[in-house]
Amino acid sequence: MSEYVSLTGEVVFNHISEPDNYMGAINYKITVALDKDSLKVAEKEGLKLTEYKGAQQITAKRKVDFGEPKVYNADKELVASSHLSLFGDKVTIQVKKGKAPYDAYTYIEKVRVEEKAEGAGDYDPAEF
Repeated sequence: MSEYVSLTGEVVFNHISEPDNYMGAINYKITVALDKDSLKVAEKEGLKLTEYKGAQQITAKRKVDFGEPKVYNADKELVASSHLSLFGDKVTIQVKKGKAPYDAYTYIEKVRVEEKAEGAGDYDPAEF
């Protein structure tokens, strides 16, 4: 089994543009509803999945101390994290598996936006 895994699906929650602060722990985090092929890969790799409304989802995170995960557009060009919409984008994520006994958990390395969500532009936190 590989240390890195690539998975494809639709963004459910994006905390890459704006890190998540949960009880004082600040992390970059992304939750993706996996497509069928990626679901098979995730199950084979033994990754932790959750089900919501019939869709299998995976959440990957990264401590802010390690820096923001790289975000690429569909042309594989490095772009700002704001290119990633808050939800709905079709993405491919590259995650690193944790070391035993945490090998079911994943840590986000890179995100490639394959297709923007309909009607979504780049995320601008100043709009709130």
